[in-house]
Amino acid sequence: MKRGMLLLLCAAMITGLYTDKAYAEDMLTYDLRADRTVYYTAQSAGGPITLTVPMYIAHDPGTVGINAAFRVDAPLEITGLAFAEPYCYGDGRVGDNTGSQCRVVSPQSAKLLWYTSNNGENEIIYDSTLPFVLLTVVIPQDTPAGVYEIAFDLSGTSVCNQEREHLSFTYHNLTLSLWEGKPYFLRGDPGGNGTVDVSDAVEVLQYCAESSAGQAPDRDYAWLCGADATENGSVEVADAVAILQYCAKGLTDQHPEW
Repeated sequence: MKRGMLLLLCAAMITGLYTDKAYAEDMLTYDLRADRTVYYTAQSAGGPITLTVPMYIAHDPGTVGINAAFRVDAPLEITGLAFAEPYCYGDGRVGDNTGSQCRVVSPQSAKLLWYTSNNGENEIIYDSTLPFVLLTVVIPQDTPAGVYEIAFDLSGTSVCNQEREHLSFTYHNLTLSLWEGKPYFLRGDPGGNGTVDVSDAVEVLQYCAESSAGQAPDRDYAWLCGADATENGSVEVADAVAILQYCAKGLTDQHPEW
């Protein structure tokens, strides 16, 4: 009999653990993300680095109001905060964002307020794959190497439902690393395969074509360093020409020089 009770108790404890785990995984979540989290001091030496930091919402149970506050470690600065498409909510309705509900308070802080206009009823953020708001963060020129955080200010972040109950939530801050110097790269090798060949020139030409068409291709700093074969600080058609000339020299010289 005691053994049976013990088994039942163990089963209940295990079930409780798994229930708690499932609840934690399914809890309303605020998440800050960025396409890139590593930058270099040589990169910031050339001027300020501007990045977009989206906030995502997952496992939304239905809410009527959201307050969110953000902060960044100095000397980083917040220069913009806006609701993302298609969530151009100011008062809860899709439309123009007047900016009154979503504002930068200081260089290191910003706040937003969202509430439903649907008669005060709960609404669910219907697509968790889309960002809810977009933070614009700047790494100023000559920022020293280090680790910097973009985070939720929990003293100003809360969420409630139509019953005016404050809901529990979990959150993920974002850490940026600014490393000393430059990344490793091989001159003339934006492809990063360890050799300089015609395909690298093709990549540079594609980049230049997209840039001239206003499509602003997104390349990381190591790619840009490798693509800048002329080492003049920019990527242009002359770099592709230099790469092709280097490849031509390689046909007769095992160790061609730039």
